[in-house]
Amino acid sequence: MKHHAGKYGFTLLAATLLSIALTACQATGDRLTVVDPGATRQSGQQTPVRGGADEAKAKRQLTVVHTPGQPASREVTVAGTHKIEAASIQSWISEDEVAIETIRLVKAGTATEEPQYEYATSILNLVNGQTRKPAGEEGQQMDGYMLVKETLSPNGGYSFIQKWKDKYTADNFVKDRGTGETIQIPGDNYLELGGWLNENTYVLAAGSMSGRGEIRQISAADGKVTKLPLEDPDVEVFTQFGVSHGRIYYTDNHQVLKVFDPGQTKPVSLIRDVWDFQLSPNSQYISVSTVTQSGAFQGSELLIYDSAGTLQGTLIGKGDLISYVSWSPESDKLAFDVYTEKKPGMNGVYLFDTGSGQVSPLAPYYASTEPLPHPVYPLSWSPSGKQLGITVDDPTTLLVTQVIEFK
Repeated sequence: MKHHAGKYGFTLLAATLLSIALTACQATGDRLTVVDPGATRQSGQQTPVRGGADEAKAKRQLTVVHTPGQPASREVTVAGTHKIEAASIQSWISEDEVAIETIRLVKAGTATEEPQYEYATSILNLVNGQTRKPAGEEGQQMDGYMLVKETLSPNGGYSFIQKWKDKYTADNFVKDRGTGETIQIPGDNYLELGGWLNENTYVLAAGSMSGRGEIRQISAADGKVTKLPLEDPDVEVFTQFGVSHGRIYYTDNHQVLKVFDPGQTKPVSLIRDVWDFQLSPNSQYISVSTVTQSGAFQGSELLIYDSAGTLQGTLIGKGDLISYVSWSPESDKLAFDVYTEKKPGMNGVYLFDTGSGQVSPLAPYYASTEPLPHPVYPLSWSPSGKQLGITVDDPTTLLVTQVIEFK
């Protein structure tokens, strides 16, 4: 689950995360080695693709548009922004309405006590700025729970709903959006990791208080649960887990991205040194944030692969730490944040356009202070992908969210 951690320095957070990631990385001379899935299935061995890391490096370029001007030469142009003070976006109700969580400091922290905050949920209309309380189904979903997360199936016929009772446990439901019928799914749940395998099947990495827990395949039609076996001694806890178009992806203890199909018990290794990965909604791409301590460069890079683990095109981003990577609903844009301690270097939120291949900085539209603020919540796309919410710390209101509207 994602929770606001208060007014901690981003530099310290980035350094800590990077240190953890570097410690966990495999000791290897080859960085970001891509493994041929076909060769692995046939021989059981992991064979690098022809050319290996050197060939991949030769193909990489970093194309960044440094100024917000000259819209005629860019695929991405900004129409305007909406500012939401003291709040973060929990979900999009429609293109014009968002569910927001407002934060208020109740009691300041001391040397021995953490600060106390008060949270409130409401629905904000971005067009007229008016707010309302959640009504009907919106209000019922939150009743008795601290957070509700709903994920639509690919065709919109079903939704998988997690209702979190506290920070560690959730109740799970499948809802038929045509009939309104809701089925509660049995079993404890400690993680929010999962995704739709197809239009009618959801896969959940349930987690556990000890060990990695079960992988559950859930039928949306009747709520039936089937446990998926996985033979992999190199994964103790799922920290990265994704599902798309019949395949299940995750990273192991050595930061290796792996994939397997339901019915198969042994995974195929795809990419090494993976700090984070995100599957595009159309399942054509995997965005991969790497972290490395080999050679002259020590830090993180953002690259795009296809679903088989083959490197696609250019280097997208580079810095000390890359976080909050998020695909737009149509998979035509990729938003991400880069933190770099030293200047010059990439810093702030950027947008990658898959059609033009351009990387554009968004800092001019959400930041007006130095040092540049970085997101403290996941980047949030509207249903159409024409708006993006960026939430950063604010010295006056604790939080501020800028919703950037694209043309």
